[in-house]
Amino acid sequence: MQIGKSLRTRIREKHQRYGNHIQKWIQGLLIFLMIGMTLCMMREVSKIQGDARVVNYAGILRGGTQRMVKLEIAGKGDNDLEKYLDDIFDGLLHGGGKYRLTSLKDEDYQQYLELQYNYWKLLKKKIETIKRQGYGQTDLISMSETYFHLADDTVTAAELYTQKCATRISQLERALSVVMVLIVCSMIQQSIEEVMLMKSNKDLKKKAYIDLHTGLPNKSRCEELLMDRENLSEGDDKAVMIFDLNGLKRVNDTLGHLAGDTLIANFANALRSSIPEYYFVGRYGGDEFMAILEHTDKEKAEAVIANIQTTVDHYNEFSRQAHMEFAWGYAISSEFPEATLKVLLEQADRRMYEKKKSMKGARV
Repeated sequence: MQIGKSLRTRIREKHQRYGNHIQKWIQGLLIFLMIGMTLCMMREVSKIQGDARVVNYAGILRGGTQRMVKLEIAGKGDNDLEKYLDDIFDGLLHGGGKYRLTSLKDEDYQQYLELQYNYWKLLKKKIETIKRQGYGQTDLISMSETYFHLADDTVTAAELYTQKCATRISQLERALSVVMVLIVCSMIQQSIEEVMLMKSNKDLKKKAYIDLHTGLPNKSRCEELLMDRENLSEGDDKAVMIFDLNGLKRVNDTLGHLAGDTLIANFANALRSSIPEYYFVGRYGGDEFMAILEHTDKEKAEAVIANIQTTVDHYNEFSRQAHMEFAWGYAISSEFPEATLKVLLEQADRRMYEKKKSMKGARV
């Protein structure tokens, strides 16, 4: 049965380790996705800023050309304005240039921009002809209107492309929010599992120090406390008490082990209910129990013993089960300079056996 239980425990721990490994792998993947999405979003934001400048300069081309045409009609041509518009076209067509513009990677926009640029060259030739021959009966107005429609198409295409980029950023933002929520949920789940594991380990540790029959700390816990190397000559006095339940073998032999186990449990309850709860009480093994009392002198120790005896007498008065009787001994740190708890227990144990002998002699 114990082997089967151990095997189940190992299998459960193996599955838990495997689950933790998968969870950490998924968490790492989510963090990787978050970093990737963040970098993509930063790139798109930077890109859309450049695209916005393209839309702005595409609009400048239309307005600047309109002004240039009006000046030519008025006979006040402006070569600097024409050069300014040429520089903008160069930046929009090829990227960079004097104004460090972005070349939009959109097919519709590039087609409209190419048509606009070709018509821009025709418009400039017409203006050169007008400069040589005079305004006269030319179709500059109608050509400029056609050019303005082409410029409008270019601006619209650039705006649509920018809107697509903004939509991608919005989608990335939503996806990033989902990934971040998943990461937070995963971290919360991992934290909860760690807390539960710590609680489970704490419960297991607690159970490892509990005597299942009496509910008191077991011998392992008693020994752990007794191994404290604190120098008891310094600070407040401590008392170490040991108790031995008399007649347990007789009860086991005459009434059975169940009655003996019941007597042990009842005696443990008597000790725990009689000794203040802030003092340590444990089962040292078999029919022996021990207590460690802080800030206790001889008078307080005797008062505790008297309280225990009163509880036992009350039990014997009303109980129809086996008679309860105990021997005891205690040692106080002030009596033994430089003593440890282990040394005090040895002295208490010696006194307990002297008490036990005297009790047997009194019965004889």
